Amino acid sequence: MATPQQVTMTLAALATTNAAPHPPGEDPDEHAARIFAGINSYLTDSGLATSGTWAPVWLALTSDSANLCYIAKNSAAGKNEFAVAIRGTSASVLDILQDFEVGTVVPFTAGGSPSPISVSKGAMDAFTEIVNAQSPQTANCGNYPGTTLIQALNSILGSAPTTPRPTVYVTGHSLGGCVATMVSLYLQAQSWTNTPAFAVYTFAAPTAGLDSFAQYFMSVKWAAYQRTVNAYDVVPQAWVKADLNAVTGWYPSPGPAATDEVKATIELLIGSAHGNAYVQPGVAVLLNDDPAHPYQLYDPNLVNKTFKDFLGQMGFQHANNTYLTLLGAPVIPAEPAMTAAGSRARR
Repeated sequence: MATPQQVTMTLAALATTNAAPHPPGEDPDEHAARIFAGINSYLTDSGLATSGTWAPVWLALTSDSANLCYIAKNSAAGKNEFAVAIRGTSASVLDILQDFEVGTVVPFTAGGSPSPISVSKGAMDAFTEIVNAQSPQTANCGNYPGTTLIQALNSILGSAPTTPRPTVYVTGHSLGGCVATMVSLYLQAQSWTNTPAFAVYTFAAPTAGLDSFAQYFMSVKWAAYQRTVNAYDVVPQAWVKADLNAVTGWYPSPGPAATDEVKATIELLIGSAHGNAYVQPGVAVLLNDDPAHPYQLYDPNLVNKTFKDFLGQMGFQHANNTYLTLLGAPVIPAEPAMTAAGSRARR
Protein backbone atom coordinates (compact mmCIF):
# COMPACT_ATOMS: atom_id res chain seq x y z
CA MET A 1 0.00 0.00 0.00
CA ALA A 2 1.30 3.43 -0.93
CA THR A 3 2.24 5.87 1.83
CA PRO A 4 0.63 9.33 2.12
CA GLN A 5 3.97 10.80 0.98
CA GLN A 6 3.95 8.70 -2.19
CA VAL A 7 0.30 9.50 -2.96
CA THR A 8 0.55 13.24 -2.34
CA MET A 9 3.82 13.56 -4.28
CA THR A 10 2.15 11.80 -7.21
CA LEU A 11 -0.82 14.17 -7.05
CA ALA A 12 1.56 17.14 -6.81
CA ALA A 13 3.54 15.93 -9.82
CA LEU A 14 0.38 15.58 -11.90
CA ALA A 15 -0.41 19.25 -11.33
CA THR A 16 2.28 19.98 -13.93
CA THR A 17 0.40 18.04 -16.64
CA ASN A 18 0.14 20.08 -19.83
CA ALA A 19 1.77 23.15 -18.34
CA ALA A 20 3.08 23.96 -21.83
CA PRO A 21 1.85 27.09 -23.65
CA HIS A 22 -1.49 26.97 -25.44
CA PRO A 23 -1.60 25.70 -29.01
CA PRO A 24 -2.63 28.45 -31.46
CA GLY A 25 -6.29 29.34 -31.07
CA GLU A 26 -6.79 27.55 -27.75
CA ASP A 27 -8.66 29.69 -25.23
CA PRO A 28 -8.03 29.42 -21.43
CA ASP A 29 -11.10 27.22 -20.84
CA GLU A 30 -9.99 24.79 -23.53
CA HIS A 31 -6.50 24.74 -22.05
CA ALA A 32 -7.90 24.00 -18.58
CA ALA A 33 -10.09 21.22 -19.98
CA ARG A 34 -7.06 19.69 -21.72
CA ILE A 35 -5.12 19.71 -18.44
CA PHE A 36 -8.08 18.22 -16.53
CA ALA A 37 -8.37 15.41 -19.09
CA GLY A 38 -4.63 14.75 -18.86
CA ILE A 39 -4.68 14.50 -15.07
CA ASN A 40 -7.74 12.25 -15.20
CA SER A 41 -6.02 10.00 -17.74
CA TYR A 42 -2.97 9.58 -15.51
CA LEU A 43 -5.03 8.89 -12.41
CA THR A 44 -6.73 5.92 -14.07
CA ASP A 45 -3.31 4.22 -14.06
CA SER A 46 -3.42 1.68 -11.21
CA GLY A 47 0.36 1.35 -11.44
CA LEU A 48 0.93 4.79 -9.89
CA ALA A 49 0.96 5.35 -6.14
CA THR A 50 -2.58 6.69 -6.46
CA SER A 51 -3.66 3.13 -7.39
CA GLY A 52 -6.35 4.18 -9.86
CA THR A 53 -8.76 5.22 -7.10
CA TRP A 54 -8.19 8.98 -7.26
CA ALA A 55 -9.83 11.27 -9.83
CA PRO A 56 -9.92 15.04 -10.39
CA VAL A 57 -13.26 16.70 -9.56
CA TRP A 58 -12.39 20.40 -9.99
CA LEU A 59 -9.64 22.45 -11.61
CA ALA A 60 -8.87 26.14 -12.01
CA LEU A 61 -6.18 27.72 -14.15
CA THR A 62 -5.33 31.40 -13.77
CA SER A 63 -5.93 33.64 -16.78
CA ASP A 64 -2.21 33.90 -17.56
CA SER A 65 -1.77 30.11 -17.06
CA ALA A 66 0.93 30.83 -14.46
CA ASN A 67 -0.80 29.06 -11.57
CA LEU A 68 -3.04 26.02 -11.32
CA CYS A 69 -4.88 24.13 -8.60
CA TYR A 70 -7.03 21.01 -8.72
CA ILE A 71 -9.08 18.95 -6.28
CA ALA A 72 -9.03 15.15 -6.42
CA LYS A 73 -11.20 12.59 -4.65
CA ASN A 74 -10.28 9.10 -3.46
CA SER A 75 -13.05 6.63 -4.28
CA ALA A 76 -11.43 3.64 -2.52
CA ALA A 77 -13.77 1.74 -0.21
CA GLY A 78 -13.91 3.16 3.31
CA LYS A 79 -12.00 6.30 2.37
CA ASN A 80 -13.29 9.85 2.76
CA GLU A 81 -10.26 11.63 1.34
CA PHE A 82 -9.70 14.61 -0.91
CA ALA A 83 -6.62 16.47 -2.07
CA VAL A 84 -5.89 20.04 -3.06
CA ALA A 85 -2.87 19.94 -5.37
CA ILE A 86 -1.11 23.14 -6.40
CA ARG A 87 1.17 23.42 -9.40
CA GLY A 88 4.73 24.54 -8.99
CA THR A 89 6.57 25.84 -12.02
CA SER A 90 7.83 24.57 -15.34
CA ALA A 91 10.67 27.08 -15.33
CA SER A 92 14.35 26.34 -14.75
CA VAL A 93 15.69 26.19 -11.21
CA LEU A 94 17.38 29.56 -11.63
CA ASP A 95 14.13 31.09 -12.89
CA ILE A 96 12.36 29.74 -9.81
CA LEU A 97 14.92 31.29 -7.50
CA GLN A 98 15.22 34.60 -9.34
CA ASP A 99 11.58 35.40 -10.07
CA PHE A 100 9.85 34.99 -6.71
CA GLU A 101 10.16 38.58 -5.49
CA VAL A 102 11.74 37.78 -2.15
CA GLY A 103 13.19 41.25 -1.69
CA THR A 104 9.79 42.52 -0.54
CA VAL A 105 7.68 41.03 2.25
CA VAL A 106 3.97 41.68 2.75
CA PRO A 107 1.47 40.80 5.49
CA PHE A 108 -0.42 37.52 5.16
CA THR A 109 -3.83 38.07 6.72
CA ALA A 110 -5.84 35.23 5.17
CA GLY A 111 -4.59 32.45 7.43
CA GLY A 112 -6.32 33.37 10.68
CA SER A 113 -3.25 34.51 12.60
CA PRO A 114 -4.13 36.83 15.52
CA SER A 115 -0.81 38.65 15.09
CA PRO A 116 0.96 39.95 11.97
CA ILE A 117 2.85 37.41 9.87
CA SER A 118 4.90 38.11 6.74
CA VAL A 119 5.46 36.34 3.43
CA SER A 120 7.30 37.24 0.24
CA LYS A 121 5.44 39.33 -2.30
CA GLY A 122 5.94 36.60 -4.89
CA ALA A 123 4.35 33.97 -2.64
CA MET A 124 1.47 36.31 -1.87
CA ASP A 125 0.85 37.02 -5.55
CA ALA A 126 0.73 33.30 -6.36
CA PHE A 127 -1.54 32.58 -3.37
CA THR A 128 -3.95 35.35 -4.37
CA GLU A 129 -4.18 34.08 -7.93
CA ILE A 130 -4.85 30.52 -6.75
CA VAL A 131 -7.64 31.31 -4.29
CA ASN A 132 -9.36 33.71 -6.69
CA ALA A 133 -9.12 31.52 -9.80
CA GLN A 134 -12.39 30.06 -11.07
CA SER A 135 -13.00 26.80 -12.89
CA PRO A 136 -14.33 27.11 -16.46
CA GLN A 137 -18.05 27.75 -16.87
CA THR A 138 -18.35 24.50 -18.82
CA ALA A 139 -18.44 21.08 -17.15
CA ASN A 140 -15.12 20.03 -18.71
CA CYS A 141 -13.25 20.51 -15.40
CA GLY A 142 -15.58 18.69 -13.04
CA ASN A 143 -19.08 19.29 -11.75
CA TYR A 144 -18.47 22.69 -10.15
CA PRO A 145 -18.22 25.14 -13.08
CA GLY A 146 -17.47 28.78 -12.39
CA THR A 147 -16.40 28.19 -8.78
CA THR A 148 -13.37 29.13 -6.71
CA LEU A 149 -11.38 26.69 -4.61
CA ILE A 150 -13.35 27.50 -1.45
CA GLN A 151 -16.73 27.26 -3.19
CA ALA A 152 -15.93 23.98 -4.89
CA LEU A 153 -14.37 22.36 -1.83
CA ASN A 154 -17.30 23.39 0.38
CA SER A 155 -19.74 21.83 -2.09
CA ILE A 156 -17.64 18.68 -2.38
CA LEU A 157 -17.37 18.29 1.39
CA GLY A 158 -21.07 19.07 1.79
CA SER A 159 -21.84 15.98 -0.29
CA ALA A 160 -19.28 13.80 1.50
CA PRO A 161 -20.01 11.50 4.47
CA THR A 162 -19.42 12.90 7.95
CA THR A 163 -18.11 9.53 9.16
CA PRO A 164 -15.28 8.88 8.92
CA ARG A 165 -14.35 12.53 9.17
CA PRO A 166 -13.16 13.77 5.77
CA THR A 167 -9.45 14.40 5.31
CA VAL A 168 -8.18 17.03 2.89
CA TYR A 169 -4.54 16.70 1.84
CA VAL A 170 -2.94 19.96 0.69
CA THR A 171 0.11 19.30 -1.42
CA GLY A 172 2.51 20.78 -3.93
CA HIS A 173 6.01 20.44 -5.33
CA SER A 174 8.45 23.34 -5.64
CA LEU A 175 6.62 26.69 -5.59
CA GLY A 176 3.42 24.64 -5.38
CA GLY A 177 4.65 23.35 -2.02
CA CYS A 178 5.49 26.87 -0.90
CA VAL A 179 2.00 28.13 -1.78
CA ALA A 180 0.45 24.98 -0.25
CA THR A 181 1.53 26.13 3.22
CA MET A 182 -0.35 29.41 2.69
CA VAL A 183 -3.40 27.75 1.13
CA SER A 184 -3.61 25.22 3.98
CA LEU A 185 -3.69 28.04 6.56
CA TYR A 186 -6.36 29.78 4.50
CA LEU A 187 -8.47 26.62 4.31
CA GLN A 188 -8.01 25.87 8.01
CA ALA A 189 -9.36 29.34 8.87
CA GLN A 190 -12.65 28.85 6.96
CA SER A 191 -16.03 27.62 8.22
CA TRP A 192 -17.19 24.39 6.58
CA THR A 193 -20.51 22.59 6.27
CA ASN A 194 -18.63 19.32 6.89
CA THR A 195 -15.42 20.26 8.68
CA PRO A 196 -12.45 18.19 7.49
CA ALA A 197 -9.08 17.42 8.99
CA PHE A 198 -6.28 19.06 7.01
CA ALA A 199 -3.00 17.26 6.28
CA VAL A 200 -0.15 19.16 4.59
CA TYR A 201 2.53 17.44 2.53
CA THR A 202 5.05 19.60 0.66
CA PHE A 203 7.96 18.58 -1.55
CA ALA A 204 10.99 20.59 -2.70
CA ALA A 205 9.35 23.73 -1.33
CA PRO A 206 11.12 27.02 -0.70
CA THR A 207 9.78 28.87 2.32
CA ALA A 208 6.91 31.30 1.90
CA GLY A 209 7.89 33.77 4.57
CA LEU A 210 9.71 34.98 7.63
CA ASP A 211 9.93 33.45 11.11
CA SER A 212 6.52 34.90 12.02
CA PHE A 213 4.91 32.84 9.24
CA ALA A 214 6.86 29.66 10.08
CA GLN A 215 6.06 29.92 13.79
CA TYR A 216 2.36 30.46 13.21
CA PHE A 217 2.15 27.62 10.69
CA MET A 218 3.70 25.23 13.21
CA SER A 219 1.33 26.39 15.96
CA VAL A 220 -1.71 25.15 14.00
CA LYS A 221 -2.91 21.61 14.73
CA TRP A 222 -2.66 19.64 11.49
CA ALA A 223 -3.85 16.06 10.96
CA ALA A 224 -0.35 15.60 9.52
CA TYR A 225 2.44 17.85 8.31
CA GLN A 226 5.50 16.71 6.44
CA ARG A 227 8.02 18.81 4.53
CA THR A 228 10.04 16.50 2.29
CA VAL A 229 13.35 17.64 0.84
CA ASN A 230 15.98 16.03 -1.36
CA ALA A 231 19.17 16.87 0.54
CA TYR A 232 20.82 17.92 -2.75
CA ASP A 233 17.99 20.07 -4.07
CA VAL A 234 18.84 23.78 -4.12
CA VAL A 235 15.28 25.13 -4.21
CA PRO A 236 14.26 24.22 -0.62
CA GLN A 237 17.41 25.99 0.61
CA ALA A 238 16.03 29.31 -0.67
CA TRP A 239 16.05 31.86 0.66
CA VAL A 240 17.78 30.96 3.88
CA LYS A 241 21.24 32.57 3.67
CA ALA A 242 23.18 29.87 5.52
CA ASP A 243 21.54 27.11 3.49
CA LEU A 244 22.23 28.81 0.17
CA ASN A 245 25.84 29.39 1.17
CA ALA A 246 26.17 25.66 1.80
CA VAL A 247 25.13 24.95 -1.78
CA THR A 248 28.49 26.20 -3.06
CA GLY A 249 30.08 23.17 -1.37
CA TRP A 250 27.96 20.72 -3.37
CA TYR A 251 28.03 18.12 -4.89
CA PRO A 252 29.88 15.14 -3.38
CA SER A 253 32.00 12.93 -5.62
CA PRO A 254 31.61 12.42 -8.52
CA GLY A 255 30.32 16.02 -8.74
CA PRO A 256 29.67 18.45 -10.27
CA ALA A 257 31.59 21.04 -8.28
CA ALA A 258 30.69 24.70 -8.05
CA THR A 259 32.58 26.97 -10.41
CA ASP A 260 33.30 30.62 -9.69
CA GLU A 261 30.27 31.45 -11.87
CA VAL A 262 28.08 29.19 -9.73
CA LYS A 263 29.36 30.83 -6.54
CA ALA A 264 28.72 34.30 -7.95
CA THR A 265 25.19 33.29 -8.93
CA ILE A 266 24.47 31.99 -5.43
CA GLU A 267 25.74 35.27 -3.98
CA LEU A 268 23.31 37.16 -6.22
CA LEU A 269 20.45 34.95 -5.04
CA ILE A 270 21.36 35.59 -1.41
CA GLY A 271 21.44 39.31 -2.11
CA SER A 272 18.01 39.23 -3.79
CA ALA A 273 16.39 38.69 -0.38
CA HIS A 274 17.57 42.18 0.66
CA GLY A 275 18.34 40.94 4.16
CA ASN A 276 14.92 39.40 4.79
CA ALA A 277 15.39 36.42 7.11
CA TYR A 278 13.34 33.60 5.58
CA VAL A 279 12.61 30.53 7.73
CA GLN A 280 11.29 27.10 6.79
CA PRO A 281 8.39 25.76 8.89
CA GLY A 282 9.32 22.63 10.83
CA VAL A 283 12.07 20.06 10.39
CA ALA A 284 12.53 18.56 6.93
CA VAL A 285 12.32 14.88 6.11
CA LEU A 286 15.54 14.44 4.13
CA LEU A 287 15.93 12.16 1.14
CA ASN A 288 19.12 11.11 -0.68
CA ASP A 289 21.05 11.62 2.55
CA ASP A 290 21.80 8.19 3.99
CA PRO A 291 24.92 8.81 6.13
CA ALA A 292 26.49 5.61 4.85
CA HIS A 293 25.68 6.35 1.19
CA PRO A 294 24.84 10.02 0.61
CA TYR A 295 24.09 11.38 -2.85
CA GLN A 296 23.11 7.99 -4.24
CA LEU A 297 20.75 9.39 -6.84
CA TYR A 298 22.26 11.78 -9.37
CA ASP A 299 22.46 12.29 -13.14
CA PRO A 300 25.78 10.69 -14.18
CA ASN A 301 25.84 12.80 -17.34
CA LEU A 302 26.06 16.03 -15.30
CA VAL A 303 29.12 15.67 -13.05
CA ASN A 304 31.75 17.91 -14.65
CA LYS A 305 32.97 21.12 -13.08
CA THR A 306 31.08 23.44 -15.40
CA PHE A 307 28.29 25.96 -14.87
CA LYS A 308 26.11 24.00 -17.31
CA ASP A 309 26.55 20.70 -15.45
CA PHE A 310 25.92 22.31 -12.08
CA LEU A 311 22.68 23.87 -13.32
CA GLY A 312 21.70 20.61 -15.00
CA GLN A 313 22.27 18.62 -11.81
CA MET A 314 20.25 21.21 -9.89
CA GLY A 315 17.36 20.61 -12.27
CA PHE A 316 17.66 16.82 -11.96
CA GLN A 317 17.74 16.92 -8.16
CA HIS A 318 14.62 19.13 -8.14
CA ALA A 319 12.56 17.14 -10.63
CA ASN A 320 9.21 15.51 -9.79
CA ASN A 321 10.34 12.04 -10.86
CA THR A 322 13.54 12.33 -8.81
CA TYR A 323 11.41 12.88 -5.72
CA LEU A 324 9.11 9.99 -6.63
CA THR A 325 12.13 7.72 -7.12
CA LEU A 326 13.63 8.75 -3.77
CA LEU A 327 10.26 8.03 -2.12
CA GLY A 328 10.12 4.57 -3.71
CA ALA A 329 7.04 5.49 -5.76
CA PRO A 330 6.40 4.77 -9.45
CA VAL A 331 7.47 7.67 -11.65
CA ILE A 332 5.11 9.60 -13.90
CA PRO A 333 5.36 8.43 -17.54
CA ALA A 334 6.28 10.90 -20.26
CA GLU A 335 3.66 13.61 -20.39
CA PRO A 336 0.97 13.03 -23.00
CA ALA A 337 0.32 15.83 -25.45
CA MET A 338 -3.40 16.47 -25.12
CA THR A 339 -4.83 17.22 -28.55
CA ALA A 340 -8.36 17.77 -27.23
CA ALA A 341 -10.26 17.16 -24.01
CA GLY A 342 -10.29 13.41 -23.52
CA SER A 343 -7.81 12.45 -26.25
CA ARG A 344 -4.05 12.21 -26.20
CA ALA A 345 -1.04 11.36 -28.26
CA ARG A 346 2.31 10.35 -26.82
CA ARG A 347 5.20 12.69 -27.51
